[in-house]
Amino acid sequence: MNYRLFLPTVAFLLTSLSCSAFAQQPPNILFILTDQHHANMLSSAGNPYLKTRALDAMAKSGIRFTNAYVTNPVCVPSRISMATGMMSGRFGVFNNGMKATIPEHVAANSMGNLIQSGGYATFYGGKTHMAPELSPLKAGYDEFFPDQREKLPAACIEFMTRSRDKPFFAVASFINPHDICFAYKARLKDGKGKALVDGLLQQAEALSEDQLPPLPKNSAIPELEPEAIESEMKTSSPTPAKLIREDYNDRDWRNYRWIYCRLTERVDAQIGQLLDALKEHGLEENTLVIFTSDHGDMDGSHRLASKNVFYQNSASVPFIMQYKGVIPGGIVDDRSLITNGLDVLPTLCDYAGVPTPQHLLGRTIRPLAERQEDNARRPYVVAENNTGRMLRTDRYKYCIYIEGDLRESLVDLKNDPGEMKNLATSPEYVEVLNRHRNYLQQWIEESDDSEAKEFAILPE
Repeated sequence: MNYRLFLPTVAFLLTSLSCSAFAQQPPNILFILTDQHHANMLSSAGNPYLKTRALDAMAKSGIRFTNAYVTNPVCVPSRISMATGMMSGRFGVFNNGMKATIPEHVAANSMGNLIQSGGYATFYGGKTHMAPELSPLKAGYDEFFPDQREKLPAACIEFMTRSRDKPFFAVASFINPHDICFAYKARLKDGKGKALVDGLLQQAEALSEDQLPPLPKNSAIPELEPEAIESEMKTSSPTPAKLIREDYNDRDWRNYRWIYCRLTERVDAQIGQLLDALKEHGLEENTLVIFTSDHGDMDGSHRLASKNVFYQNSASVPFIMQYKGVIPGGIVDDRSLITNGLDVLPTLCDYAGVPTPQHLLGRTIRPLAERQEDNARRPYVVAENNTGRMLRTDRYKYCIYIEGDLRESLVDLKNDPGEMKNLATSPEYVEVLNRHRNYLQQWIEESDDSEAKEFAILPE
């Protein structure tokens, strides 16, 4: 008998039995959200340039999914999607600044309303950045605390640790590491938000090069990059990615990456306060904790900063679940495709014992988290924005853009994880390309994506 494998299994089973009384009842739920946090900005993901101690501990106690994607790689549409479990484009929102039209039945079945209907005390703290119909006090949350920085942990802890005769559902929505958006303005010594990173920029500038993260391996611009990626970038945005691509030298990029690491460590410490409080107050073993982000940051890959592109650093986000005694610890799932905008709400309904609305296209992640079979999941996940659509399968990523001479990209993520080679024009990949075109047609019909019907390319 292999006792090294046997003993951890026995320990988990004993823990499961000890927690069975909790598991039979709906758990408390803590949903933690960060902003502009890409999937590899975790030391548990192998990033040696930062220490995310709290999130690493959570991953060690639970499961970390490495293939989690947003439904739209920018704040407002991504957050609307998570709150409603639907693609935000169906409400007319493909980018920040677009006004949403949320149908009454969708708003009534949004995250706060659904979980509150299961008998939960509800709290929303931090950044909202959604449609008015989804503002916390209109959408099923008993309490709303607006601070999204240093004061948020204490407010959330005070809510979670109150004596009550019902479970709690708390959303802690932190702003960082989003402050990286102001790094370019800080360098120019001009602009709103400069104070948020100016001190960090000065620290970075004072460091020797060997103390800074190197350029990413995929820092070059791909030769066959679709034109729509750069043509849609706004030079007036807080993080003008197009200007940064032109202006930043190698040292600027390394400073940028160092600042991004420090901002991520800052929010990790705040998350750590929440996780420590659960343990200190005896709540850890009957609380489900889910952590993810609304989108990533390009972090110097392809000489880009910020988000709203379909490259991995923008569209792929961390996703960790912890539920002591129910979800096994120390698991890394590198096979399952997760879409946080569609799958989080069904997952919360599942654990809270609330019926999942029939109009939702996502699926609960619970079977995957608890290491059960789930063969009914789609073989792909989809993201959208104002430039086009992205479809990720187990090995490939396919993108189709609304405009440009080169409107498609196809990347083999197994052999080219840095997304440097566009295979869409390669004759030997015609079959793969057509398979992904066909998948997208299926999705267009299933999700009623009328906009994509106008520009999607049919299989040959």
